[in-house]
Amino acid sequence: MKEIYHYVASEEDIPFISETYNENIACLHGIQRSCDVWRELLADTSSVYYIVCIETPVAWFRIDLEENELWLGMLQVKPLFHRQGIGKHILSLVEDIACEKGIHRIGIHTTEDNLPARALYSSAGYEVTEIGSCTTADGEERVGYTFEKYLFLQGEE
Repeated sequence: MKEIYHYVASEEDIPFISETYNENIACLHGIQRSCDVWRELLADTSSVYYIVCIETPVAWFRIDLEENELWLGMLQVKPLFHRQGIGKHILSLVEDIACEKGIHRIGIHTTEDNLPARALYSSAGYEVTEIGSCTTADGEERVGYTFEKYLFLQGEE
């Protein structure tokens, strides 16, 4: 596989973010969002969006920091690149970002029916810490899963 790299998303990345989100909208239980909505979301400084590339953009993800915990708020891979290790690469990258910020815990939410996401998180060492009812963006009530992983920072035992 060619080199994978990432950068913080900017307004120029909105078409890619929107397109990839729409390609994955069914498993996200999402709703259509205009470019103006994506622009507002990217401008919100409480979240950071990243673009992942292999020559061209292939994925994006969002992180949020909350009380010494980093939350992976969204992880979207272009369908053409599913099951090629991009998700695992992103989880490793997110862990590196957390360690750089001195954060010990990473949390991720998904739904019961998103089996690929659940398998990815489990295979990367994330453990289910909560199962309960959640309302997804499409307004439906579903079973939600919270996964968490505790990281040991450099110098800790």
